[in-house]
Amino acid sequence: MTEFVDQIRLRVTDALIDLSQARAAGDDYRVQVHIGELESFARLAEENGVRVPELEPFRAA
Repeated sequence: MTEFVDQIRLRVTDALIDLSQARAAGDDYRVQVHIGELESFARLAEENGVRVPELEPFRAA
């Protein structure tokens, strides 16, 4: 499961960078796309018992 966890963390980091860039550019569409991506990663991590603190804001209530 280590490779799985490493890949989730890497992809989350990339998505957070992309989200930050989209926000800085004022690109609302890209912001929503990256938020959706991060919400999906949050669900995937939760379903597999992987804790990724950076995903806390994107977890479903």
